[in-house]
Amino acid sequence: MFIHLKDFKRLLKQAYTGVGLCVARRGDDVLLDGSDWVIATEKESMDKKQLAAVIELTGELPGKGEAFKATTEENQYEIGEVHWDMIDRTDADREEEEKLTVTPIVLERYPNGKAMRVLQAADGRVEVLNDRFVKAIDYASMNLDYEHEVQGPFVNPKFPKQVYWKSEATTLTAILYDKDELKEKDILEYLRDIKIEG
Repeated sequence: MFIHLKDFKRLLKQAYTGVGLCVARRGDDVLLDGSDWVIATEKESMDKKQLAAVIELTGELPGKGEAFKATTEENQYEIGEVHWDMIDRTDADREEEEKLTVTPIVLERYPNGKAMRVLQAADGRVEVLNDRFVKAIDYASMNLDYEHEVQGPFVNPKFPKQVYWKSEATTLTAILYDKDELKEKDILEYLRDIKIEG
C-alpha cells in the first residue's frame, strides 16, 4: 500500500477517535473509511505493520462481506452505507478521469487549522485538498509484489468532489474542499489564470 505508515496510522486514529472508522471486506479487498477519505486495498498487499495498525484500534478485521464501525466505545456491526462507491470506478468512468497537477502552493491561512494544497487541472481550474493526503503518498511504501506504480491524483466529472490516487492494489480517495466556502476563494480564482508548475 502506497501510504506512508505514520500518515496511515494518523488517518486511522483520527477517524477512530472522531466519527468512527468504518472497516469493510468485499472478497479480497479491505475498505477503510474516515469522514473525508476512503482507502481500499487488497488485504494481501498490506504489510504486517499496516495490518497491525488497523487491528490495534479495531481488535479484528470483519469477515468477507461484513462491515463495522470502530469507535472508542465499541465495534458496531449494524452500520449503514459502506462507501464502496467512492473507490469503484468502471472502465467507462476511468476514460473520463482527468489528471490533476499537485502544485507547490500550500495556503497557510487555514480553515479549521488545516493546510490546504492547491491542485490544478489542464484547463487551469484549481481544486483544494487537505495537504495531509498529498504528504501521505509514499512510493517507498508500495508492496512491490502487488503494485508497481502510483497514478494520480485524478478527478472524474461523475464524482467532482473527490480526488483519488490508485495503484494496482490500492485506491486512496479524498474529499476536496468546497472552494465557495473558503475565505481564500478570491486567491483561488486568481490562480485559475496562471499555469502553475508541479
